[in-house]
Amino acid sequence: MDVIIIGAGAAGLMAAKKLADAGQKVCVLEARDRIGGRIFTLTDKAFQQPAEAGPEYIHGNLEVTLSLLKEAGIEYREAEGEMWQVTNGKWTKGMEFNEDQQLLMTRLKELKENISIADFFDRYFSEEKFAPLRHSLTSYIEGYYAGNIQQTSALAFFKEWSAEDDQQYRPIGGYGKMIQYLADKSVEAGALIQLSTVVKEIRWLKGWVEVFDETRHSYIARKVIITVPLGVWLAGEDSKGAIAYSPALLQKKEAAKQMGFGSAIKILLFFKNPFWEEIALAQPEVDLKRTSFIISDHEIPTWWTQLPEQSSLLTGWLAGPKALSLKDTDNETILLQSLDSLSRIFNMGQKDLQQKLLSWQIFNWTAEPFTRGAYSFSTTSAEEARKIMMQPVEGTLFFAGDAFYDGLEMGTVEAALTSGIRAGEEVLAAFP
Repeated sequence: MDVIIIGAGAAGLMAAKKLADAGQKVCVLEARDRIGGRIFTLTDKAFQQPAEAGPEYIHGNLEVTLSLLKEAGIEYREAEGEMWQVTNGKWTKGMEFNEDQQLLMTRLKELKENISIADFFDRYFSEEKFAPLRHSLTSYIEGYYAGNIQQTSALAFFKEWSAEDDQQYRPIGGYGKMIQYLADKSVEAGALIQLSTVVKEIRWLKGWVEVFDETRHSYIARKVIITVPLGVWLAGEDSKGAIAYSPALLQKKEAAKQMGFGSAIKILLFFKNPFWEEIALAQPEVDLKRTSFIISDHEIPTWWTQLPEQSSLLTGWLAGPKALSLKDTDNETILLQSLDSLSRIFNMGQKDLQQKLLSWQIFNWTAEPFTRGAYSFSTTSAEEARKIMMQPVEGTLFFAGDAFYDGLEMGTVEAALTSGIRAGEEVLAAFP
């Protein structure tokens, strides 16, 4: 075998396709009983439509993602609808931080020192009058970036925030179709994809790798690409999914600790009908027929619909430190918290919601042993740490995944795909 790839997510399968197309003998080892990693499109009949347990949106006109969808013949649709903010029971259309947003932008532009968002607040927005701004920006960083204001880099946040594209898309039929395309093309080109294989140890010398799974079966190749999420790098040595390296990769282990990896819980609720389109609120001027996103101040704060597709699926989202605090909470409890939040948002009885609910699924990604979180975010130390993590070792060990990417689309499918291409190119360049 020429190359072993650890992980059949977006990065691993993108690298597999590139290498197999170049004539390399490739074997992909995946711990789960399915491909995709954090990409997981449900085709459960209970939802009457494909539903995304993981990534759902294409965040702008992203070259690699859109090119791959075009190559695969997969169409995508622009997300539409209106965004509403619900604070203290009051509905407001749109999502603005508040009247101090311009001052916030000015201070971020002027910033030269790489400090955390928390330190940025202390320096420029510590006064009580800025409390609403601090709350709104904290909620945004936690909810959208799955970040932690004590760690998130203010400089990196400004760069990524400024680069955001207002256009958002969804692959029609879900991201799973793209993943299946990558897998099919890799296999057609000669790659092997082996599921339910939990890698526990990698022994290596320059130009030689032996990979052991949890049954102590070994696989030998000349090179390996490791695409496990950052959460797995951070897991304890005896944790399920953790990988031991011999010789040890101490510098990379330390670098991983300097990077950010957020938590997230995704809640899929399928109702008898899209009740939110018909609900009568205390504010008669509020019309929710075109609702796409609802951002609230309740326990499960963020909800979205499937517009422009007509659907009874409502998706809930909790990310950042608040999601981490629920890591060990059972799904039934999270469901009740979700229904309680919705009952408060829509001012309706929780029992009424339960009667309308047909099916549900909850995905607590931080509790999932082969992920241990949602996606990466930029800390104040991330730039240098990322360089260390991305650097190949002795032309033998290579690394990919959404955290192993130095562009502006941190933590996205685009980042994972791009890193897979890069790792594949590095491997090809390393062969004599």
